[in-house]
Amino acid sequence: MRSFICSESRVALVRRFGVGGVVGLIARAWQYTQPDRRPCLHSFMSSPLCLSIAPSGGARRDNARMTIASLLAAFVLLLAPAARAQDAPLLVDSGWLEKRLGQPGVRVVDMVSEPKEYRNGHISGAVHLDVNDARIAVAEGGYRLPTAEEGARLLGSLGLTPDTHVVAYDDSGGLHAARLFFTLEALGHRRVSLLDGGIHAWRRAGLPVSRDVPSVTPTTYRPRPRPEVVADEKWILQRLEDPNVVLLDTRSPAEYQGKDVRARRGGHIPGAVNVEWSDNLRRDGRFKSIDELRAMYAGRGVTPDKTVVTYCQTHHRAAHTYFVLRLLGYPSLAGYDRSWSQWGNRTDLPVARAER
Repeated sequence: MRSFICSESRVALVRRFGVGGVVGLIARAWQYTQPDRRPCLHSFMSSPLCLSIAPSGGARRDNARMTIASLLAAFVLLLAPAARAQDAPLLVDSGWLEKRLGQPGVRVVDMVSEPKEYRNGHISGAVHLDVNDARIAVAEGGYRLPTAEEGARLLGSLGLTPDTHVVAYDDSGGLHAARLFFTLEALGHRRVSLLDGGIHAWRRAGLPVSRDVPSVTPTTYRPRPRPEVVADEKWILQRLEDPNVVLLDTRSPAEYQGKDVRARRGGHIPGAVNVEWSDNLRRDGRFKSIDELRAMYAGRGVTPDKTVVTYCQTHHRAAHTYFVLRLLGYPSLAGYDRSWSQWGNRTDLPVARAER
């Protein structure tokens, strides 16, 4: 297997299997060597390569474990440049976007907190979308993802096609834009980017804004939902003791510790790690560097060899961290969409209280 990897370029492998396919095959093969392990949340391709990486038998399986662990780490870190070259970049700056304004197939989505701020001036050609249009309110509290039918209306109203490159921005450090990113990802729309620093970075760069509201021609969009990027309470409950799953609580330390209670019960899901979403940002509202982010999460035990499930109160803040982990190339990632608004209000689900 090592000679196979070395003999073909990374780009050739990406073209053949796709980045997600290559990393997924390696991760699935690793799980195949683990006794009593089910496949993790990530949806993996079925391929003879997967089976060939993970042979049966004691010595051969041990060798496979070592090989696959090394390959998984290597692909996560080394294939990211190839992924960005083939697909839309996940994070763009103002200069990048300025060069592409008005291009066919690019849809800029403004998600500033107040509609009046959009009317006062926005990036030329941007359409405004309220964050609540990217999620559905639930009667018992919190939000959920749109269904395929609801998603079709949302994406169609934005004039999207499967090939449209969506660039979202806001005035909240990417918080609202990241929620749209998670929604679009769950609906199967893969060409989505966030503008680093949002409208504030655009204005600081001295770039022009417009008050013109563009007209949008609705489209008929058929979402292809990706259930593998969404976790529910049943899935989590079954894996609370699984060392290969990391539950990542992105709320404030006070919420995590149970001092700030925003549901029937305070605390956190047992075993969850707390890294507040705002730790992803610099003071000016831009994202920290890749190296800083990678070191921060690795230091908390949130590593790409594990399945990571993000949550907060409503998966708003958690969507921000979900985006960051996608930016870092984590191959097995999901969001607990109902988050603490469900878990904290369900008395049949376990709760922990602990210091950070």
